[in-house]
Amino acid sequence: MNVSFRDKLQVSSSILETIGDTPLVQLKQIPSNSKIEVFAKLESFNPSGSVKARTSYNILQKAIESGELKKGDTVIESSSGNMAIGLAQACLVFGLKLIVVVDPKINKITSQLLETYGATIEMVTEPLKEGGFLGARLAKVKELLKITKDSFWSNQYGNINNPKTHYQTTKEIYEALDGRLDYLFVATSTCGTLMGCAEYIKANHPNTKIIAVDAVGSVLFGGEPGTRKIPGHGAGVDSQFLDEDYIHDFIKVNDLECAQGCWELLQKESILVGGSSGAIIMAYHKFEHQIEEGSRCAFLLSDGGSRYLDTIYNQEWLLKNIPGVYDALTPIGGWKIKPSFEYSLAIIGLGPKGLYGLERLLAQLKNENVEETVHIHLYNKDKYFGAGDVYRTDQPDYLKMNFTNEKIDIRPKEKPDAIVKLENYTKWLSESIGIEESRLSDKFSSRKMVGKYLSSCFKSIIAGAPENIKIYYHNEEVVNITQKEGLLHLEPKQTAKPQESVKVHNLLLTTGHAGNRTELLDSKKVDSSIIDFVYPVEKTLASVNAQASVVIKGMGLTFIDATLALTEGRGGYFVGKCETMQYIPSGNEPAIIYPYSRSGALMIPRVGEMPNVPVLRFFTSEKLREIRKDSSHKFDFLEELLPLIKKEFIYRYYSLAFKNCGKKLNGSLEFAEMLEEIKSFHSKYPSEKQFSFEELQEPFINHEAYNTSIVKQSLKEMIEQVSLRTKSPLLAAISAWHDISPIFNELYSFGGLTARSHQLFDNQYAPFFNRISYGPPLENMYKILALFKVGIFDFTFGQSPTIQKVQNGKWQMENISAELDNRIVLDYHIDARIPRMNIPSQSSILYKNLFEEGKIRAFQNTDDTGRYETGGMDLTREAHPIDKAGNVIKNMTVYGTPTEGVTFDNDTLSRSRNDFSSIWAKQAVKSLKNFISTTK
Repeated sequence: MNVSFRDKLQVSSSILETIGDTPLVQLKQIPSNSKIEVFAKLESFNPSGSVKARTSYNILQKAIESGELKKGDTVIESSSGNMAIGLAQACLVFGLKLIVVVDPKINKITSQLLETYGATIEMVTEPLKEGGFLGARLAKVKELLKITKDSFWSNQYGNINNPKTHYQTTKEIYEALDGRLDYLFVATSTCGTLMGCAEYIKANHPNTKIIAVDAVGSVLFGGEPGTRKIPGHGAGVDSQFLDEDYIHDFIKVNDLECAQGCWELLQKESILVGGSSGAIIMAYHKFEHQIEEGSRCAFLLSDGGSRYLDTIYNQEWLLKNIPGVYDALTPIGGWKIKPSFEYSLAIIGLGPKGLYGLERLLAQLKNENVEETVHIHLYNKDKYFGAGDVYRTDQPDYLKMNFTNEKIDIRPKEKPDAIVKLENYTKWLSESIGIEESRLSDKFSSRKMVGKYLSSCFKSIIAGAPENIKIYYHNEEVVNITQKEGLLHLEPKQTAKPQESVKVHNLLLTTGHAGNRTELLDSKKVDSSIIDFVYPVEKTLASVNAQASVVIKGMGLTFIDATLALTEGRGGYFVGKCETMQYIPSGNEPAIIYPYSRSGALMIPRVGEMPNVPVLRFFTSEKLREIRKDSSHKFDFLEELLPLIKKEFIYRYYSLAFKNCGKKLNGSLEFAEMLEEIKSFHSKYPSEKQFSFEELQEPFINHEAYNTSIVKQSLKEMIEQVSLRTKSPLLAAISAWHDISPIFNELYSFGGLTARSHQLFDNQYAPFFNRISYGPPLENMYKILALFKVGIFDFTFGQSPTIQKVQNGKWQMENISAELDNRIVLDYHIDARIPRMNIPSQSSILYKNLFEEGKIRAFQNTDDTGRYETGGMDLTREAHPIDKAGNVIKNMTVYGTPTEGVTFDNDTLSRSRNDFSSIWAKQAVKSLKNFISTTK
């Protein structure tokens, strides 16, 4: 039977007349959701094999019509692919000469085609420092234009006839779909095709959303320049056409994903395409969960795959050039060859702790002279690699650090040295903003600025990695880890398209993911009156209506962040300084904020200039050895350690109090004798404030009532004491905990306290020491005081009230101890705490899955005083997880937040406290070398 696909064949007078009217094919196997329609515009059906046939013809035709170009002239263009071939075919028809400037990424088939068409090839061999190979090609074009008679630059990068060409391309799609299209996916390069489609859509179908598909390593959309093995999309210089206002969203796709997309389309739809088309397939899968059911999507697939037979569809080339490809895809018929050597590592969580782990790993690899190819997979839930969620660079400036600039330093404290030179934060900041270091060291920066420092260090470290180290970015969440045949399989959170797991030999796990976040819960209807995690504050708190009534749980740093976001972040502003600071409302604030916590106490602020204090006198190694009866001894915090801590606080407080009065406290006295001296001191100086550790713990212990007026007065007195800075006895006392904490960590870790006192410390004393020692900068507490003055706070219910959800989405709060208005109804409940991990009830999907499948177990402190589960996971002293059966997972190391409950005080920026990253890096490289010797 004779089957005709067209009603009538047409006769064309020239091969160029066959350009356009390319087929639109429905892809039924690509979408995961059967209620979404997907169509592919196959531009490979153009006579030169790509969408650039349209562009080439239109640019040359317009130039001929205007008289800029005539028969016999020479066309010059920079291209390593489709544009070059489109021009070569068109130039042959028009009787024009062609010089094509290419770079080493040109594939063999393209080069042969150009020579066959009679084009002259000029190759640049070195990229420019700024602009890469594309910049080098464009420079060569300009050079050739000067020396070539009757030459014309078709200039696909800036010729307005490039985008205008694709009004027709887009029109064909709409005609085929009867005018109904919701999403159009287009790959980037010069952005001529993209913007031509976008401009047509804006003028004729403004409800259609354009999704730009860009390459990882492309500078478009603010991207960082990087190496790309697969040509055809992305750019090394900014586009002259791109207008991001026309673009609904953009998606970055790496070389590995391009290859995966190409093979998927071939396997599922029998369509052979080029690299940029494979990128569109993978971009669709990344975006599919955002597409509404019933939508229609179209892909503009720029070219076919025949020119990629020696690259994307060549197994040897894939294994040599695309790291990780062997595990990521399976060619039709299976792999015919295997990689000669594959060793992979991963870091899950690329905040500061992950950054430290990466830095130590690269330093160890260099130190051990590892020359074999090593693959390092970096996973982060957001795009802020190096900075992480806490120090993300898009947060507002009013979110401040709670320690000074001089304390921030990414540089390693041990050998081997980092692979690149790194600066401490103060020096980096000085160079960034042009202010002398001496004027910055004792100041407090925004978390945003510290994030920029961390990101800068991350980029420097990545740039310094040797060529044998292949690094991959995974902007996704890992939800499970499975051990199979000695490899850890990392399972990402499923998007619309099921993804194959990455397999690694060794892993550093730094991500905390602990919290009350709704994303951790099973699918439930979201209650807009509940905000259970405030970050990022501008986005998360946007749902709180102006002049609403708000209750905030917690009075720590997160409470301050949330409060400033609801006031300063909504257009209000502060004028004046220190005690005279005033708040000018915008009218967009909540009408009233009701804070509450267990203690009802605000944090003690910090200043840059701390008092000079004596060394620890009572909480010393010698004293602790006297208490420790033997190596198995477990400390009782309340009976054995707290008394020593109290003595240090008293000693430091009065050392400075005496000094302020021109006296000197004799530090060599026994403590009982010291108390007698202190008693005499107060007799002589009755106006000097007496120190009470108990009052520090419970600031309102001597007040008959607790209310807003009392809290405000307490804050004013606290600020007054802290404002003394180097002469503040209170700060001198508090500084004792800063020095005690590292020693205490050694006693606390891995069940060093008795079970009962471990629980007591975690529940009562850890929050207390955090409140007094790690508060916000003084400036932010002046802001809180200014907000008191305008009446935005009500602390009537500030101490452990009863709160419950009532009808109409409201909250009822009551406090039986309040004398008046002991019950109130409010609009929003905000949880402004950073909750501890508590496996499995309060943890991320990853830890829940690991626990439920027995791959990790909860840490238990058990002794004759009882049993206490901290909520953390059970670890060896080298931070390897222990599974339910008691087996140690030696190729996984945990660092930072996930070790809480087993270790103490895992400050996000500390390099020395509980430094499991250095241990991991050494062990990982040792395992790598063993693997190398075994493999060879």
